[in-house]
Amino acid sequence: MKDIYELLNHINIDADEFEEIEVSELEKAKVKASLKNSIKQKGKLKSWKRNVAVASVLVGLSATTFGLTFPTYAKNIPVIENIFRYFDNETNDNSIQGNVSKDTEKGLYYHYKQFSKEINLTQESNGIKISLNDAVFDGKTVTLTYSIESKQDLGEHAGISMPNIEGIHALGGTGRITKIDTDKYVGIITVSNLEDKTLDIANIKWNIDELQNPDNHTEIKGNWNFNFSLNAIKSTMQLSDRSSKQNGVKVKIDKLSVTPMSFIVYYDQIVSHEVRNTWDGVDVELEIKDDLGNIYSGQENGGTGKDSYNMSWSKTFGKLNPKATKLIVTPHITLRDNNSHNFGSVEISNDGKEKAMKLPEKSGKGKEEFVLKDIVIELKK
Repeated sequence: MKDIYELLNHINIDADEFEEIEVSELEKAKVKASLKNSIKQKGKLKSWKRNVAVASVLVGLSATTFGLTFPTYAKNIPVIENIFRYFDNETNDNSIQGNVSKDTEKGLYYHYKQFSKEINLTQESNGIKISLNDAVFDGKTVTLTYSIESKQDLGEHAGISMPNIEGIHALGGTGRITKIDTDKYVGIITVSNLEDKTLDIANIKWNIDELQNPDNHTEIKGNWNFNFSLNAIKSTMQLSDRSSKQNGVKVKIDKLSVTPMSFIVYYDQIVSHEVRNTWDGVDVELEIKDDLGNIYSGQENGGTGKDSYNMSWSKTFGKLNPKATKLIVTPHITLRDNNSHNFGSVEISNDGKEKAMKLPEKSGKGKEEFVLKDIVIELKK
């Protein structure tokens, strides 16, 4: 794919036809990050999937960018006021490509700033300053934004530890960090309660003792400690017993939790013995739309189960359209084999020595994909 400069070289533009206009700091940061990425990645393809702890951020230039003169973006970028919106278009939904809101401006985090709490805590250690900006708790998941100032190189997408929710021992989470300017980074991180209990208040402890640079596999030690509490946003719960089953895989919708900014789908996957004996793993991804035609972007919160086949999961989606009366849930199923590229296991003896374990062999080959029949949920008003 041609980079931005190659594309511009083939366009005849009269500079006098354009005038400089004011744009938000969010737009400045996105375009600057895009230009930087296009230069650095020329001639090199990168996968859009990354490690959960440091998910890749891909930013694209739209045609409307050409209405903005480049000198506007040559200035230094100040602190971004709404980091939620910065990552809005980069929502980590690995399940269904194109699974975005019908209104393209409104992604998963579009309404989060409105309901978030300003934290405004800063810790500095080893010459690196980490600042917590905003946080919000939907009753299941804490989502917080932060910024980093560091003269030490952290790479394009630094690694950072996950916060803890006091009293909760089963946690899941995702996070993304991206470099927006020299020595400046912004990030968003989620941590979800995977236990079968609800919280009215989330007491957060985030003790960071190192930052990782995945580009050169180095670590920077430090001591950045944050403690704060969040009240859960008001929500309504709706139970469900709807399910769909095919080829030995069943997906059951357990309940929905709706907040003013998002909704959470709780669901179970149940796998037959025949599938378990044939395939090493089963992945379930949900595509969700409503009866108005809106398609919702979402993010996995993690799950628990007695084994890797029979699991209980939850996934958070963007704000539910108040005029919708039905949700149509389409489960996408992938049956897969473990191989050296997607699975690894070692045995550690009493003396600390590691021994690679042989991959189990089953009759399934490669992977198999299919789609279950839609699960239709009538929304209670």
